Amino acid sequence: MSHTGDSLSREQRIRKQAELQALYNALSNLRDRELSYIEASAAIPELSINQTNQIRHRIVAIEGELLAASGEEDTSDTFAHRFYREGFEAELAGDGDKAIKLYKKADRYDHQDAEMAIRSLRYRIKRERNIPRDLQAWLPPPAHNLRNRLIVGVAAVLICTPLAIFIFYRGSSPQTSPIAGELTATLTLTPTPVAVQLIVPDTPTPLPTFTSTPLPLPSVPPLPTPTALSTTVDTATPTPPPTPTVVFMPAPKIIGPRDGLVWLDGAVVFEFEPVDLQPDDLYCLNTLRGLDNTYTENWSYPPTGNEKPIIAIQANVLRVAQVQGMQCIIWSAAIGRGNCDNIISDSTSERVIGLPRVCDLN
Repeated sequence: MSHTGDSLSREQRIRKQAELQALYNALSNLRDRELSYIEASAAIPELSINQTNQIRHRIVAIEGELLAASGEEDTSDTFAHRFYREGFEAELAGDGDKAIKLYKKADRYDHQDAEMAIRSLRYRIKRERNIPRDLQAWLPPPAHNLRNRLIVGVAAVLICTPLAIFIFYRGSSPQTSPIAGELTATLTLTPTPVAVQLIVPDTPTPLPTFTSTPLPLPSVPPLPTPTALSTTVDTATPTPPPTPTVVFMPAPKIIGPRDGLVWLDGAVVFEFEPVDLQPDDLYCLNTLRGLDNTYTENWSYPPTGNEKPIIAIQANVLRVAQVQGMQCIIWSAAIGRGNCDNIISDSTSERVIGLPRVCDLN
């Protein structure tokens, strides 16, 4: 089937609507992660903001195509889309107040992301206003204050230098004390001759005489006979080389998705904090393990790696697990060298994704 102009075929419309729903699910995951940063009063990473905006661009484009193909005007969906699109454009242009007003109008028409967009934009505006106040104590003083301090310091040095030189030379100048002069004039030593008396003995003292005493010769042990020689040869036992100990790297830190996520549809993006890795190292998502309603492992998905700290698992993988009756998916992550079979780090603690409701393993 083909379409002409703005009209879409039924298959194309269904495909667009499915893609739009998957995008909204992915956007909801990003918004949940964003809320965790807001609750912790932390800065939202630039990577998370860029991912959110890319999905929002795609949502605005698809919604525009679907509304244009329907040909309907002045409906709630049309107004919600228009106000949300204009608010998004104002947000990207840096006009936060105008963007919030437009998002409020879109929220009145029940747009899916309008309320969360208001929350996110208000938080970022508030944080940007508080940053200069928090950093004021760490910033250098203004230029005019620095110039005034420099002038005062130079003037103080010019005043103190002559005074210090005067005090130094006054304290180090030689002064002759009258008491010392009198002592040198009156104290004159007169040497007294000392009588030396030699004592000569009447008889000479005899010198000691040494008598040589012969020392005994050391006894030499007899040589052993040839028959007494041992014919045994010691065989040295080879020592095995020490086994090298492998030092594992710390486990990668997980940014998202959060533990206990409930999957409804769409791709799931696993994100980690970037670390300095070797050129052939990978961020690895360990084997995904699916548990059925009896918490028995009946499904698995092989390890997946990526050089960047982002690993996306497509929706079809989770759909297959859901069709096969899996209620929970257990996952963890590590770092591999060359491939995800050669793990060189500790693994993260296991996290759970619920299909299609919260999965409690306790």
